[in-house]
Amino acid sequence: MLIIKPSILAALLAAVSLPSNFAAELFVAPNGDDGHDGQTAATAYATLARARDEVRHLKSAGALPPGGVTVQILGGKYSLENSLEFSAADSGTAEAPVVYRAWQDQPVEILGGRVLKLSEFALVTDEKILSRLDPSARGKVVCVSINKLGLKHAGPFPPVFSDSGGIFELFWNGKRLPLSRWPNSVDPKDWPTMKKAVVNGDAKTGGTFEYRDERPSRWLQNHSVWLKGQWRVPWEDPAIRVAAMDTNRHTITLAAGIANGIGNKYTRPFGNGKEPWCALNLLEEIDQPGEWAIDFDSQTLFLWPPSAAGELLVSQLDQPLVFIQGAAHLQFIGLTFEASLGDGVDAAEAESDVIAGCTFRNLAKRGVTLTGYRSGVQSCDFCDLGEGCVRIGGGDKAKLIPSENFVVNNHMHHYGVLKAMYSAAVDLGFGGGPNDALFKLGTAVGIRVAHNLIHDAPRDAVLVSGQDNLFEYNEIFNCGFQSGDVGSFYSWLDWTIRGVVIRYNFIHDTIGGVNPDDGAAGNLVYGNVFAGDRTGVWIASGPDHKIINNIFVKDEGPVFGMDDRGAARGYATNSRLLKAVMDIHPAEPPWSVRFPEMTNLLESHPELPLRTKFERNLIVMKTGEPFGLKMSKSRQADTNLFSARDNLVTAADPGFVDAAKENFNLRPDSGVFKKIPGFQPIPFDQIGLQRDEYRRRLPTDAEIGRPAKGVPQKNPGDKNFGT
Repeated sequence: MLIIKPSILAALLAAVSLPSNFAAELFVAPNGDDGHDGQTAATAYATLARARDEVRHLKSAGALPPGGVTVQILGGKYSLENSLEFSAADSGTAEAPVVYRAWQDQPVEILGGRVLKLSEFALVTDEKILSRLDPSARGKVVCVSINKLGLKHAGPFPPVFSDSGGIFELFWNGKRLPLSRWPNSVDPKDWPTMKKAVVNGDAKTGGTFEYRDERPSRWLQNHSVWLKGQWRVPWEDPAIRVAAMDTNRHTITLAAGIANGIGNKYTRPFGNGKEPWCALNLLEEIDQPGEWAIDFDSQTLFLWPPSAAGELLVSQLDQPLVFIQGAAHLQFIGLTFEASLGDGVDAAEAESDVIAGCTFRNLAKRGVTLTGYRSGVQSCDFCDLGEGCVRIGGGDKAKLIPSENFVVNNHMHHYGVLKAMYSAAVDLGFGGGPNDALFKLGTAVGIRVAHNLIHDAPRDAVLVSGQDNLFEYNEIFNCGFQSGDVGSFYSWLDWTIRGVVIRYNFIHDTIGGVNPDDGAAGNLVYGNVFAGDRTGVWIASGPDHKIINNIFVKDEGPVFGMDDRGAARGYATNSRLLKAVMDIHPAEPPWSVRFPEMTNLLESHPELPLRTKFERNLIVMKTGEPFGLKMSKSRQADTNLFSARDNLVTAADPGFVDAAKENFNLRPDSGVFKKIPGFQPIPFDQIGLQRDEYRRRLPTDAEIGRPAKGVPQKNPGDKNFGT
């Protein structure tokens, strides 16, 4: 198994790190001029594209000078109308990289939007519109013609969507303003619920449901109502246009169908009466400062300004701010990417490219998408993103050639704010939700994800796929509380996931831990600390998982669960599972050599959780059983399916340094080392963010928003941590 050792990674980063003496420099400034020579801060270019073109010119005249070229970007805002594109023509070399960096650590903002002036808006005075506004908003909401402003991406929404719906966003002094909704909370647990499904509908026919509250009667004059909901399962939440409302019967009919219709799938036809939903983008629901809505018919923007003065920014670019195709030895250092409807940076077929010390915020999609070799994201901050933070792939699956890509030392939080489901801090070739129309696993071989701090997200922290990938020294908390079938490390329906090592991570005060779902295979879970009532490891019928030398701390068991759902669900004949195995020719090298258990996998009942081992683990819990095995007694006793040995279960403190402060280091004199033969210390102090040349200070607990010690976690009555 290939693991990118820290020493190798350090050497790789050194190879692409910023030289101490710049052989050549170019300057860009907000008040610059593309007619200047760009040689000094006083004669800087105005645009990044002009600097890029000058680097191309230097290359056309001969090789770049030793030490490369650094484009020094002076502090300020740089608004892009089109993606800043880089190709192989913009490449550096190992000896002469091309670097784009903030000059002297000045704040540099690369924007996909433009500033609007409140003076362009007018107070709403039309009586018909005022009558539709909430009483609290009358006299406070302003409006403007979208066509007059020349804005793009003003809707309408598509009939069904699960992301931003393609419309622009507004930001006030760098903070995302909330699109109007009812209720105001983004947490489905605060939403109203269906009373019952009247018509389930299907992929072609919209469903009808009976609602409880009288609120929809306020929307009868609005012909563009969309409802977002967990209509069938808590891991899907599409928004759907309303076709009709009957306030006498208290029913709403949806204008478009979704796969499998509406109503909880386990209690058809009526559902369970707990399916949450909310309404989006309604003039009638602007009821607090900062909320806004678009009237799609009249193309009017309505806003309740947060205050009398401030900067109002609207996102307009619907492509990546930076797009890289086939470029090598590029670096982006210390920049902020924000206010775009697309990704921050999209790097395809990268070679030795590095994004370091950057900030990604207020984007409708992801921070970084990256494929290629020996490239990565280091010491960046990601927050307030519509989707996930980093989607990364690379390598060669058939030949098991590692990419040597990396995601290291990043702070990732408050993401998935527009697309909650399957928007992860790190998506390792997973590619989106299993039921997404565009879901397709990418190639992800030999990638290291380490020392990241991940927290406060509606669903998964890390989406796992691929081969020989290493996840280590990450801290994860407060994820998954707005979904179901979730995990801190989540994978799905793939027997070719192999050589995955999940070690030395601290997973606490969150939902799930390691959750290979629906037959996903191939994890070594070693030396992690799981703390909290809804953390643990659950194996959903997937083969070849080993859970060794971990610490589990929770009030009530189980800490480990396993089931054999694959037998009842027909995984043995599942075309997706079978094709993935046959495509890699498991009986031939390199697969037969690297993963010999794959050679005869299809003939050995792979639908069952084969060769699952739970060994040398420390379990600290007050009550309950350590294991939750949802299998027949005969299968529970089958050691070819499940083997547990040398585990210690105790209700007493086993010798932690300070459990009350969540320091789960074991003291050297702890009895655990005698009671569990071969138990190894976990390097707890090394977990999480580290100082380096791009992250010179660490955020405080207050800045992070860590949960206070001893405060009960959300939804304490729910103990489920499985999939």
